[in-house]
Amino acid sequence: MTKRIRPFFQSLGATALVAGVFMFQACGGGNDGMAGAAGTGSPVGTAGNSGTAGTTGGGGTTGVGGTTGAGGSVTGTGGTMAFGEPACLSTVVKNGACLPTDQQFCYKTCGPEKTGVKTEMCTTAGTYAEMSGCSFEQSRDFSCYKIPAAANTACPAGVTPQGSMACDVPHCTLCNSLGGIVGGSYLDSGGAPKTGWCTCQEPNSDGLRTWTCASDTAWPCPLGAGC
Repeated sequence: MTKRIRPFFQSLGATALVAGVFMFQACGGGNDGMAGAAGTGSPVGTAGNSGTAGTTGGGGTTGVGGTTGAGGSVTGTGGTMAFGEPACLSTVVKNGACLPTDQQFCYKTCGPEKTGVKTEMCTTAGTYAEMSGCSFEQSRDFSCYKIPAAANTACPAGVTPQGSMACDVPHCTLCNSLGGIVGGSYLDSGGAPKTGWCTCQEPNSDGLRTWTCASDTAWPCPLGAGC
């Protein structure tokens, strides 16, 4: 018959259990020993914080364009201004009122056949001041206005020429109350007597000839070229 072994294992288990209890007590002895604390090894590292994404750099400020330099002053005027320029506007009148917005300096014609010029200047008093006399371009030939030493027989005898009135004597023939010699007089366009001379100018566009006159202070000779 087959032997039954179960009681042996049960007996062996009981014996082992008793032995185990004995060993536990022997190790403990009479000491009330504290259970050992868990070892303090390096703590498990905590996960590092995720790096914050860097701030996207703002675009640089667009530089403001520099101020455009003003054009330098023009050096020179590109040549000498023509004689008698700038010419006066019609609003410029001798002793007339002027403002800072009006023409400040200009030239008006003077002399026989408008061969000379005189200045008009707006003064601080607010009026135009006119220069005395008349200026003439020295490079021009003024021999036509040469003052005669003796009376011209071509001049109308006993007649004092008047500016802007009709005439019929050769051009460049100086006439006045004395036939063109120094000391004679003429009449201006308004009929006022003046010391000076007249000459009968060439025909205009209408074929008319008239006296052109000027006082002795506005006559090109003897100071002009060819006088």
